[in-house]
Order: sequence, then structure tokens, then C-alpha cells
Amino acid sequence: MSLLDALNEVKKSDFDPKKGKEYNAFENIPAGTYKVSLDGVTHNVKGDRDFLMLSFLVIEGKYDGKTESVFPTLAQVTSTGKPMPQFVLARSISMLQVIGEMVDTPIPDSCFDHENETDAYEDLANVLAKGKGKILTMTIKESPNKKNPDRPYRNYEFEKAEQPKPLQINDKEDPFKGNTGSGIELTDDDLPFGK
Repeated sequence: MSLLDALNEVKKSDFDPKKGKEYNAFENIPAGTYKVSLDGVTHNVKGDRDFLMLSFLVIEGKYDGKTESVFPTLAQVTSTGKPMPQFVLARSISMLQVIGEMVDTPIPDSCFDHENETDAYEDLANVLAKGKGKILTMTIKESPNKKNPDRPYRNYEFEKAEQPKPLQINDKEDPFKGNTGSGIELTDDDLPFGK
């Protein structure tokens, strides 16, 4: 990427130097509906906790090329050691199942039949990796976060999207179909450079 490419990236965002806040390439895309592709599915570990990260790449519109990462949790306990509320786990499971369906990669119940989230994340990453590159529609809705008003909660809805058609060349378009050559045979002596 050249400096001019980077400048154009800044200009196409809503960056305004008069506001005194620098451009942030990792800033969340705003709430709205986007055509995205499932760009990545990874099982990661940070400290003593592991997590599943799903990355979605916006493929058209003003935010083309931006990514949105989603971290559905299957942790049995919170970071403070308290039991994870059941509704949080149920919501994450339903989100994962919806995403699987939208990318034509249904998630089997066996992915959730584990004593710990580590094994579940590993199974889910393996299953969802098959849907990588598939197109879907993602709608982001925000709701207030009383504890941290600057970071509203982000809620997601997913819908199927039409997949691009594979490029097919029919016989009429294929200029090489049926061409068996000109009948001329070349040897090393016919080439313009020496042996």
C-alpha cells in the first residue's frame, strides 16, 4: 500500500482532522445492513481464557474492505468467576447456528456436546471454516450500554445472500476448444537462442 492509498483510505472514511481525533482503521463500522463474506473463523487464547472469533468482510458500499469481528462466548464462567448466565450461552449458540445456516454449513449439535468451551470452540472453528468466503447479509443494531455509554452493545442479525455465480466458459466462448495446433512442430534448432 502506498502513502496515497493510505491517504485515500482516510479520505473515504468520515475522518475530520478538525475534530482532533485521529483516524482509526479498527473502529467499528456503524450500525446498519451490509453484504459481507465470512472472512475468518479462529479459535484463539488470550491469557487463561480462550475464545472464538468470526470475522466478516464488508464486500460492497462505503465500508467495502472493513471487517466486523464477532466473539460468541461459550464460557461456563464469567471473567469474575461467576456462572455465565444461561441466556448468554443460549444466545451465542443460536447466533452460531444461524451463521452456519446462512453460509450453508449447518452446525451439528455435537459441536456443543463438550465439558468445556475449548473443545467446543475447536469443533465450531473446524465446521464453520467450510463456510469461509460465503456471502451473507449482516445487520448490526446497537443498544445502550449503561456501564460504558461510549461502547454500545452490538446485536447482529444474519440473512442468506445470493452467492456469486462461478465463471463458466461455454464452447462458443472458449477460443481454444478443439484447437489441436497448427500442425507445425518446433525443435530446439528453431528457437532464437542458443543451446
